[in-house]
Order: sequence, then C-alpha cells, then structure tokens
Amino acid sequence: MKNLLFWLYVVIAIVLIALGYTYWESKVTDSEAQDDVVAQSTGKDSSTADSSKKDKKEDASKPNKDLFKSKEFQKIYNTETKDGKKMNITLVSTPYQTSEENTSVKDELESSIDDHIKLTDLEVAGVSTAVTSEDIYDGDPDLIVLDALTLNDFFESVPLDNHINTLENIYNDVEQNDIPVVIIGTRREYDNPDFNDYQKAEEDYFGNKDNNFRYVSQSGDWPDDETISDDYNVDEGLLTTDGVDLWTTAISDYLFK
Repeated sequence: MKNLLFWLYVVIAIVLIALGYTYWESKVTDSEAQDDVVAQSTGKDSSTADSSKKDKKEDASKPNKDLFKSKEFQKIYNTETKDGKKMNITLVSTPYQTSEENTSVKDELESSIDDHIKLTDLEVAGVSTAVTSEDIYDGDPDLIVLDALTLNDFFESVPLDNHINTLENIYNDVEQNDIPVVIIGTRREYDNPDFNDYQKAEEDYFGNKDNNFRYVSQSGDWPDDETISDDYNVDEGLLTTDGVDLWTTAISDYLFK
C-alpha cells in the first residue's frame, strides 16, 4: 500500500511540474508577442510622424502659387521657380533707406522674402543719372523695384524736370526689354515745403494712371508733423527701426498678398 501511495505522489508531482512549466511558457510567449506589437506600433507611429514632418517640410519648400498680388509678377515667379531655380528681384536703393542701427530696407526685405526669390541690391549714392540700365541688368533681374531717388536728386539740386525725365528713361528702357519695373516713392521730409512740392510733382506725374507707370506713393503713410522724428532722424536723415518697417511695408504691401 505504501509503495502504491509513493508512486501516486510521484505521478502527481510530475503532472504539477508539467502544468507549471506549460503555464510559464505561455506567459513568456504572450509577453514577447505583446512586446512585438508595441514595438511595431511605436515604429509605425514614429514612421508616420517622420513622414508628416517630411511632407510639411516639402510643402514649405515648394514655390508659392499665390504669392504676388499682380498676375503678371506671379506668372514670372511661377516660370522662374518651376525647375528649382529662383526669381531675381533687383532693388535699386538709396542710402536714405539705411537706419541708425546700420540696418536697411534691403535687409528687412531679404529677411522676410520668399525662399524662392533672390534679392540683389544696387545702391545709388549720388544723383539718379549715376545709375544706368546696364548697372541694373547686372543682377539679371526678372523684376526691378526702383527707388524714385527723390531725396538724392533734391539734395543734389537736380531740377525737377531732369529728375522726372531720368526716372522715366530708366523705366521705359528696362520695360522695353520685357522686365517689369515698380517705382517706389520716398518718405516725407520734415518741415521742408520745397521738398514737399518736388515730391508731390513727382507723385502727380508717375501716379497718373494715364501715364501707365507702376508707382507706389508712400508719403501719406508718414507723419506730416514733428512726430516723424520717430521714423527718421531729421538731422542726419537716417531711418529709425520704425522707419525701416514703414518703408519696407510700402514695398511688400504692393508686391505680396
């Protein structure tokens, strides 16, 4: 009888050990399977996130099909950027666009301009007759933003008629080569009625729709009293940070949506 009970205990022990091993093995297998599922899910989420970031980056790097207000300028932009190249804009500027902090309208435009546009600056330090069409063509421009150079000519005592004729000749010469030009009028001059008359005559001529010029008048955006000193140093003629913003906005608001 004792032998029978002994062997019965042995069999029961073996069965229990076998059942315990089977249970342990199933738990290990389930845990590994769950780890695989989690790993696969994490990998998929990571891949999806990376793909989303890549898509956003690619979208940001694509040319903007709705950048310019002018359909003509937008068409030029679309043509020039379709093969991964850039549209070239030449800014014919003046030292009067510089600030006391040694920043400029060109700097402000360049920092905010579309990545598919190359901005070339041609600064004219003297009278308007100092710049020629050939100088402008050096930048291989698709569009020209031409400062009216009013301050340059007025303070160099260039007669009004000569000032207007020079600007008109530059404009027409470039336009005949199928390069569009935008003339940007200048800021006000504080407490200087002679300059104000000079500037108004320029605005009246180039702003006349019958004369078919692209002309931007910004003088009305500047104060006509002593508070203009917040925008430019009336003694030195240099812009303040606010003045740079004002001048830059006059250009960007005309060009871009």
